[in-house]
Amino acid sequence: MIHDLSDDVLEYAEQHSTEEWEVLRSLRRSTWQHVLTPQMLSDSIQGRFLANISRMMTPLSILELGTYTGYSTLCLAAGLQPGGSIDTIEPNDELNRIQDEFWKASELASLIRRHNGEALEVLPKLSGPYDLVWIDADKARTEQYVEEALKRVRVGGWILVDNVLWWGKVLDKRKAEDPIAAMLESLTAKWARDSRMRTTLLPLRDGILMIEKLP
Repeated sequence: MIHDLSDDVLEYAEQHSTEEWEVLRSLRRSTWQHVLTPQMLSDSIQGRFLANISRMMTPLSILELGTYTGYSTLCLAAGLQPGGSIDTIEPNDELNRIQDEFWKASELASLIRRHNGEALEVLPKLSGPYDLVWIDADKARTEQYVEEALKRVRVGGWILVDNVLWWGKVLDKRKAEDPIAAMLESLTAKWARDSRMRTTLLPLRDGILMIEKLP
C-alpha cells in the first residue's frame, strides 16, 4: 500500500468527489501504459489536494522538485493567479515528451517553466520568492531540499513534502532496517520543534508534511 486508505475507501472518496479533470485522467492512463514505476504518480485524491491548496492560495509563483510525468505540475498550476508561473525541476529528460503532450492539451503549458537537471544544481539559478513549494524528489536529499526551499519561499508561504510516512516504515521497528525511514522520522521530529516553521504531517496517501514558513 502506498497510501493509508484501503482500496474501498479510496474508491468511495473518488466517487464522492468532483470528477477528475479529463486531461489528468488521460495523463494517468498514459503514464501507466508507457512509463516505468508508474506507482510514483500522485493518485487522484492527492492531485485534488494539491490543486485545492493552490486554488486556495492563488499563488503567483510555485516551485516543484520532481516533475515526473507532469501530473502534479498541472494540479498545482491550476490555482496560479493571472501572470503566475511554476518552475518545475526534473533530472530525467526522457519524460519531456509525455509532459509536453499533456501540458499542451491542458492549455496551461505557457505557465510552466521546466528545468532538466539535478535539483541541487538547478536551484542556485532560481531565487524566488515562491508562495508554494512541492517536494517529491529523491528522499535521501530531503533535508537539503527543504533547506533550499526555505531560502526561496516567502514568509507565510508553504512547503509540502511528499512520502514522509515511507510506506509506514517510519512507524515501527522497520525504520531500524531502512535508513530512509529512520532519516524521515528524525527530520519530521526535528522540524516539529524548529522555530522557523510550523508543521502538520497529514496521513494522506504516503504522508504529506505541510511546512509554513514563519517570520
